[in-house]
Amino acid sequence: MTSTNTLCGVAPAPKPKRRAFTADYELSVLGLCEAASPAERGALLRRERLYHTQPSDLT
Repeated sequence: MTSTNTLCGVAPAPKPKRRAFTADYELSVLGLCEAASPAERGALLRRERLYHTQPSDLT
């Protein structure tokens, strides 16, 4: 019996890469978040595909 990293002869999918944000992008998103109401902030984060904890991580 041999050990392989495949299941049924199919190689696993590559690991997804984490997103990297530029400083300009971070500052623009933080500025928009600070100026937005809570409802607008939620829409902004969904549009940018960010989680609610990520703006605090950007600071």
